[in-house]
Amino acid sequence: MKPTMNATSPGARPEEKLPRTVPVPDEEIERPKVWTIVKLIWNTIARLFHDPIGMVLGSAFLLIMLWGYHGEVELLGLVWKDWWGPGSPPADRPSIIPGIPWDQEWISYAIGAVLLVAIPVVLIKLVYKQRLGDYGLGLPPKGRWGITLLSGALLLAISLPAFLVGAKDASMQATYPLYRGAFSGLGQFLVYQAGYFLFFLAIEFTFRGYLLFGLYNLRDRDAPPGVSGVKGPLVFGYYAIFISMLSYTAWHLGKPIPELWGTLIWGIAAGTVALVSGTIWHIVIVHYLLNVFLDFLIWRGF
Repeated sequence: MKPTMNATSPGARPEEKLPRTVPVPDEEIERPKVWTIVKLIWNTIARLFHDPIGMVLGSAFLLIMLWGYHGEVELLGLVWKDWWGPGSPPADRPSIIPGIPWDQEWISYAIGAVLLVAIPVVLIKLVYKQRLGDYGLGLPPKGRWGITLLSGALLLAISLPAFLVGAKDASMQATYPLYRGAFSGLGQFLVYQAGYFLFFLAIEFTFRGYLLFGLYNLRDRDAPPGVSGVKGPLVFGYYAIFISMLSYTAWHLGKPIPELWGTLIWGIAAGTVALVSGTIWHIVIVHYLLNVFLDFLIWRGF
């Protein structure tokens, strides 16, 4: 894959830009003092404004934390008493959007799309000066349509049995659908599921698009001083898949056991498929369809 940032690109900020890092020589590291700790903490924060690695990692994790534990947007609840978050009992919580019983779920999904998709898109276009396709939001590159369609079909086929088994698990039934109220019929169920798509766009883009492609595309020659390596090879390479997978799994801590352990497999498989195909759209669609299937089975009492 072609590198998308180089030493002269707007995305790579030189070290003289503010806030500036403070030199910490190797001798000081070997005999550290309290002031050394202060300088290292400052340099870590400063990196968030200096180089592509810091900007992608820092913004991704900050936005994930703002969305909160499983998208519950806990910070919103601190300032708005009517906000209970997705999964809260519909019969007990205040109504925010009249006529829509799953209003808090839809609001959460919309907030996730703004935080984890819209804001990174602005950063990519206006700060990094890059193409959205460099982060998996474009169509498959020329010559990759075949592998994209095939890999998407394989992901769906291989994952279906696991979701079928998961629908029988008591802990999964206690968690899904995320809207814990009753649906009056198939039409109402499908209307709710239409808004659910934003949830999967948010999580797949932030983990398999923004974070994964942002780290994978970075080369040593693009990195700022202090990041060593042989000029040319990738800094992270395929290890970016593990970083994406680990953060994705950590976000699922507290989820039912089958789902939590499934994130390890899905994180590696989906990350690899995204890099090979150059797009995340088939992964978003497959992940969404699998969860709609899971919700349907649980709703119908399978």
